[in-house]
Amino acid sequence: MIRKIVTVVIIFWIYTAVVVANYTFSYDIAKRCREHICQHGYSYDTYYRVDSSDRRRLKSEPELAFEMHLAILASSNGHILLSTVAQPTTSDPVYEIVIGGGGNKFTELRRNFRRNARASYKTIGILSPIEFRAFYIKISEDGLIEFGKEGEPLPVISYYDVDPLPIKYFSFAAWNGVEAKFLYDCPAPGDNDTTTTPHSEEVEHKQSNSDSLRTTLLMGRMPHLAPSQNMNVKLGIKITSLRYNALDAKLTTGLAVFMSWVDNSMAWDPSKFNGTTSLSFRQGQIWRPTFFVFNSDDLGMLDAKNPDLIWMVNSGEAVFHFQTTLYTWCFDYSTTLNRWPRDEYQCAIAIQPWETHERIFLSVPTKEEVEGFTDIDDVIQNEWEIDVKQYIVSQVPKSKSFVNGSGGGLDVKSEKLHIKINLKRRATSYNIVFYTPLLVLVLFVLLSFWTEPLKMDRVWFYAGCTIVICLGLCYVDYLIPCHTIPTILVLYTAVLIGVLIALIVHVLLMTAMAEKICQKPFINTILIQRWFRGLFCLSEIKMCRIYQTINERNPIADDDDSGVCIAPRLGNVEEMESDNAEYNERRDVAQVLDKILFFVYSITFAVLLGLHF
Repeated sequence: MIRKIVTVVIIFWIYTAVVVANYTFSYDIAKRCREHICQHGYSYDTYYRVDSSDRRRLKSEPELAFEMHLAILASSNGHILLSTVAQPTTSDPVYEIVIGGGGNKFTELRRNFRRNARASYKTIGILSPIEFRAFYIKISEDGLIEFGKEGEPLPVISYYDVDPLPIKYFSFAAWNGVEAKFLYDCPAPGDNDTTTTPHSEEVEHKQSNSDSLRTTLLMGRMPHLAPSQNMNVKLGIKITSLRYNALDAKLTTGLAVFMSWVDNSMAWDPSKFNGTTSLSFRQGQIWRPTFFVFNSDDLGMLDAKNPDLIWMVNSGEAVFHFQTTLYTWCFDYSTTLNRWPRDEYQCAIAIQPWETHERIFLSVPTKEEVEGFTDIDDVIQNEWEIDVKQYIVSQVPKSKSFVNGSGGGLDVKSEKLHIKINLKRRATSYNIVFYTPLLVLVLFVLLSFWTEPLKMDRVWFYAGCTIVICLGLCYVDYLIPCHTIPTILVLYTAVLIGVLIALIVHVLLMTAMAEKICQKPFINTILIQRWFRGLFCLSEIKMCRIYQTINERNPIADDDDSGVCIAPRLGNVEEMESDNAEYNERRDVAQVLDKILFFVYSITFAVLLGLHF
């Protein structure tokens, strides 16, 4: 028994090392295969019937119920469908194998069409757009399903199905925008007999009236050529989403695009095709106008994000509706100041034909025409209020040229669609976040001028305001545009400068030098003036004369013993206490400066706020 096991292992190792490991998909093998090309996205159009007698005669292992050897040339998303009936529906049981799905990153086995995955494995780079990759599919009679690469002993996917399907038909598909080439009915590795290859027959597709009409219209047609030299196209847009990054000056716009044109060569008589009045075509089957965005940040075409169909009526009028996203620049260099976060911008999007040899004359459709197709597109609201205007701009001919060898004429170019977008920010939340701290700071700074001067409490208050404003300005470059100066930044800077000036003035008044300066005679003379003290709301003081020497006596008031206080004229003056408060020149000067700063700051802040709003 052990000897038999060792013999089987040695035979398997020899087969793997010699036959399988040295397997390469050569040109001679490719000539013995049949070819199928997928160009229409994720759609199983053509089905092939499995020849059961050939499969039984050519199977490499007796216990296999189905065996297929094939090769795929694609960048990603090679789809294989194995079914019991031709043209299966979503409810019919099938085996669907997805090779290189998700951008050539995984391989998956599904039990139903587009759903019900039973096995999935990460296979990065399993397909190649420049060389054929050979694979095999094996389904045993007891339900073991294996999919793997030719030349490798272990399969990529292995799944045991307790209720296996009898495979009678198979089909191939790719993905939208991916062209895949399949080589099927290929010989098994080591089979050098050129006469022993499977022969699967294509199932004749029963065409409906629409399919028959579509085949008739598309026969011999070149979809990349315009129906006529001059084409009239209706082009309209509906903005579904919008986002403006003021830091990068970049506008991201989601559009629902509506196109309409007339192709007389595609018109048909409905009575000849059982009353068919409309058809749908995939992109690439018939001509459609292509455009690009002139001021985009890349050079790509204005293309659809989804595989929408082109709808056409029997008169030859075609309508194409799709969604796309544009990335454009939006600069505003008219001024170096802006009103952020209550800012407004004027942006423009210029759309013009992609093909320079096509003469396309544009027109803007009515709102009802656009809404009839774009009403299903969801509009996403955001922080911007938008006002959109569309208008057509004719290309001005730069020179004269000869047309068709005639006497000469203007070289007419295609027209452009200009979309003017006015943006206004909904600044409710920004007003709360940015203006509330500003107004609170201004209010408290102004109220501080009516508090008792020459106190350290006010110094600490000014220092705290300075720290808070500086911390906010440190992070301001992450929030506001950097290519312009927002006026709110000017407001905060003005408040910061005002607080620093008030802090410096208050600290200087608390020094000994300020006390000496305040005791100067000319300052005392000004401070004791009644009009001056009334103007700045200073407390009233009373002055009394006291005679100490005969030389200081006033002869006019010599007999006056009434003790009435009068204003001093000559001689020494003793300052008497008034209203139980000791007179202090430095404190009066501080109060005068507080009133002056209050008046100046109030006017300055009011003017700046008025200019900002």
